[in-house]
Amino acid sequence: MKNNKRQANTLALIFSALMVGLAVVWLGKAEAFTELSFDGENAAWYFVRATGIVAYVLLALSTLWGLAVSSIPPKARSPQSLVMRSHVTLSWLGVALALGHGLLLLADDHKFNYALTDVLVPFANPYRPVATALGVLAFWIMLLVALSIVIKNRMGPKAWKWLHKISYAAFVFATIHGLRAGTDSDDIKRFFGVSIALTVIMLGYRFTRKSPGNPPKQPQP
Repeated sequence: MKNNKRQANTLALIFSALMVGLAVVWLGKAEAFTELSFDGENAAWYFVRATGIVAYVLLALSTLWGLAVSSIPPKARSPQSLVMRSHVTLSWLGVALALGHGLLLLADDHKFNYALTDVLVPFANPYRPVATALGVLAFWIMLLVALSIVIKNRMGPKAWKWLHKISYAAFVFATIHGLRAGTDSDDIKRFFGVSIALTVIMLGYRFTRKSPGNPPKQPQP
């Protein structure tokens, strides 16, 4: 049993890494990283922006994957399935990259000397405080949602569903943060646009279709 669980976790990690790799390759071919030049003077800023881009990729994939999972029959998306494990892996990878994105600011003194509170507390960052605050809020929401997946069985179904729905707010906040406080690259903006369009389409599909496993009630005679 332990070997099967380990193998499933490994497959989920490999599958999630493959999805992220494909997204990054696509961004690379679209010349999304051409503005990022790696040298001794701006190495920290390079990594800040690079981790931010990849963190957004992970958040977008996790959001879209979660919407897709919600359309799958309950038995097929049990916590033990590869589908759910991949969703959890994408979520935690996104949290890790988002945290790294923020903490790397502590090593960047290009414009400001950042403190830990600037990274973790909304509106404390001196650089575009509203836009960066949305990024901080997105991180904390991502962390709460990722934790909720792990402790789902300990939470009531209503609380879990309510908490999970705020992941959409994280996606919105992160998108605004990326557009207002991040890169000006047109290619990355197009990627943001594609992510938003796919999310809206998936949301429309999710909320207009019948929930799987719940057939419509027959009218009473």
